[in-house]
Amino acid sequence: MIKGLVPTRIVREKWWETPEIEDIEELRPKPKRDILLVVGDATGVLDDLSNFLDLVEQSGTPFDTLCINYSTEVVPWPVQHWIAGDSHMPDMQAIAVKLEGKDVIRHCWNPNSKGFDVRWIRNGRPGWNGTTANLGIKVGIALGYTRIVLAGVPMDNTGNWYTPHIPKNDIKQGKDHRSHLWKWTEIASRPIARLMRSLSGNTADLLGKPTVKWLKKELEHAQEEDNQETGASGKNVKGAVKAGAATAC
Repeated sequence: MIKGLVPTRIVREKWWETPEIEDIEELRPKPKRDILLVVGDATGVLDDLSNFLDLVEQSGTPFDTLCINYSTEVVPWPVQHWIAGDSHMPDMQAIAVKLEGKDVIRHCWNPNSKGFDVRWIRNGRPGWNGTTANLGIKVGIALGYTRIVLAGVPMDNTGNWYTPHIPKNDIKQGKDHRSHLWKWTEIASRPIARLMRSLSGNTADLLGKPTVKWLKKELEHAQEEDNQETGASGKNVKGAVKAGAATAC
C-alpha cells in the first residue's frame, strides 16, 4: 500500500457511501500478475502498444492492463482496470456505463462518481494533484504490481489520438501535458521509480524504457546496469525538466 491512499467501495444506488475496502487483494485479478500496463490517450499510443507486445512476446511475461479515460476505445484486448480523472463528468460516466457487466474494475478519486466501483481517497493528506496517469501508477503500486509500464503517456505536446474527432472549441484541443513534468520528475527521483518504465516521450527520458530483462526481473538488484540498458540518466532528467520549463516561458 501507499501511505494515505485508501480504496473505498462505491455502493450501488447509494454512491455517496464509500466504506473502506479492508482486503485490497479483492481488487487484483486472478491469477495475480506482476506487470501492469497503464495506457493513456496520447497520439502515439498505438505504436507504444505494438512495441510493448513485442517485449511481452520476447519475455513471455503475462500482464494486466489499466486504461485511462478514453483509452479503452483503442486497446484491442480485455482490460482489468479502468480509471478516470474527471469521473463525475458526463463523458466519463458514459464510458463507465459501457463497461457495466464486464470484468473491469472502475477506479476514480472524485466524489459523485456514480457508476464506478472504487474511489481512492487520501486520508490525512491534501487533495489529489497531477494527472490521471499519476493516480494510475499509484493505484498500481498500492495493488502490489512490481513492474508498471506506461504506454501513451509521453507527457509532451503531441496531443491525443482523439483530437481530430472532437470539436475545435473543445478544451482538450491543443492540450500540452509538459506542464505536469514537475510531478514526473519528482517521481523519477524517488525509490518507487524502480517499479516503472515508459515506452515513449518525456516520461521515457525520466524513467527509462522497459526491456525484456527488466520485465523478467533479471535486473531487480542491478540499478546501474538497469539505467544503462534503458537509457535513464541524470542527463535525461535534466532534459525533460528543461522541456517542461520551456512551456512556462
